[in-house]
Amino acid sequence: MNFESFIQYELEIAGGDQPVTVLQDASGSAGCGVGATVWDAGLVLAKYLECQTTNGSLDLSNKTILELGAGTGIVGLALAKMQPKCTVVLTDKAELIPLLQRNIELNNALNAKVQCLDWNTDSTDFEPDVILVSDGIFASDLHQPLADVLHRVAGAKTRVLLTYESRVFSDEVNFFALWSQHFTFHDIKPADQHPVMRSEDIFVFEGRCK
Repeated sequence: MNFESFIQYELEIAGGDQPVTVLQDASGSAGCGVGATVWDAGLVLAKYLECQTTNGSLDLSNKTILELGAGTGIVGLALAKMQPKCTVVLTDKAELIPLLQRNIELNNALNAKVQCLDWNTDSTDFEPDVILVSDGIFASDLHQPLADVLHRVAGAKTRVLLTYESRVFSDEVNFFALWSQHFTFHDIKPADQHPVMRSEDIFVFEGRCK
């Protein structure tokens, strides 16, 4: 993949001497789709994880984290930097794997790796402790595949953190109906999110298998 047309995005995180840096195809010229862009819902999730890390409520030492639809990898890479004793597996469709690998290299993220994962058919050979999903329900045709892959890969003790920007409320209700077949979940209140990096249009949910 030729990254000449890509631009750099930096996210400052607490405790890091360097920001998380990713390349993104904001213009869409590389033909990688919408996943090659940094989206606000991902930033909200990354900053929520920062809050949990800095207040001591999140310790992922020796844990394995799976990010579904990682895109540029900014969420998983931020977590990898904040929680250096965890392992982060960034997954997405095949055309985004070179970008994810490049962004791992940019951050020297030795505790992160990439894996191609098709929501319709693929699974993992491990049970993740945490699953991250940001803006994975923006299109209605993704709802069933996402609900299915979450059911396939999550274990009894897996914690799912899902963020999304609200666009079509009726479609989002349909996703939650699908997700509720195998999971219980609740929303994370704005007061518990980052004081600045949050939005009335972006929602954070935590779920676990029933």
